[in-house]
Parts: sequence; structure tokens; C-alpha cells
Amino acid sequence: MSKRGRIPKQKDKLQGHRDNSLSVIQGGKKFETPKPNSRWLTKTRKYWQEYWDSDLAQTAQKVDFPAFYRLFQFYDEVERANRMVLKMGNKGLLSVGSQGQPKVNPLIDLTIKLESSILKLEQELGLTPLARQRLGIAFGEAQIGFKQLQEFLKEDELETVDPRLLLDQLEEE
Repeated sequence: MSKRGRIPKQKDKLQGHRDNSLSVIQGGKKFETPKPNSRWLTKTRKYWQEYWDSDLAQTAQKVDFPAFYRLFQFYDEVERANRMVLKMGNKGLLSVGSQGQPKVNPLIDLTIKLESSILKLEQELGLTPLARQRLGIAFGEAQIGFKQLQEFLKEDELETVDPRLLLDQLEEE
């Protein structure tokens, strides 16, 4: 049988870099909605406005603006590349390499690379459902505050009954 890893230390004996304290920063947008780049496509500017009008924008800080501009620039470049490939039709899928061999259109290569960068930025900024869950961003009824969670756990501890006692009671009956 294989081991399950090291036995964790008790909380009071932890040393070093294991800081498990929770820092809560104030949410809520405290700045004007940033302006989209005027050179972006209408579709990209629409996405930009939709993001900043959403509840998710309340988690953004001014220091995040460069990352958001970079993300939406990538969105815009992918859209432009896809439009060009669509205009070319089937002929746009392949091009001729330097040795005369068929090769994938460089625009498709660019799109694949940009999609990878987009996914990373979306995850860091909490723009996918899983990323929001990992970052602890919740909406609607699923949202619970830290203090509410503590109270819930305290109540749960008070009402916990040892299952062994229940078994003893069943055996006595």
C-alpha cells in the first residue's frame, strides 16, 4: 500500500512561508469606466463595455487596467485574424512554405498563440466560471460572507453528535 504523503503539522507548530491569513479588500468600483481603444473593432468595444457594466467589474482594481487592455487587444487581434481567414475561404487554411511545402496559414498560428495567452489572462482576471470559483468570487445566492461562514461553522460544531453514541443508542434499543 502506498503512502498518502507527509502528515501535516499542527497549526500552532507551522513555521516559515505558510501564511494562511485571509485578507479582504474592499470591493466595488471606485473609478470611472476606462475608455476602450478607439482602434478596436466595434465587437471588441462592445465586449469591453459589457465587462465594465457587469457585476464582475466590481472586483477589478486600477492596477489591473494594463492586463485588461492587453486581454481585449488579444480579443481584437484574434477577431481580425479570423475574419481574414474566413474571407480567404478554404484557400486560407494552407499556404506555401519556403521549400514549396504546404503549411498552415500564419494567421491560424497567430490565432492559436493568442488564444493561449487569452486563456491565461482570463484565468488570472477571473473571467471564466472555474477561475471565479478559484478566486472566491461568487454571485447571487451562492455568495456567503466570511463572518457568515464562521457563524455557520460554529453552529455546526454545537449541533454535532458523535456517531458512535448514536450506534450505542441503537444497540441498546
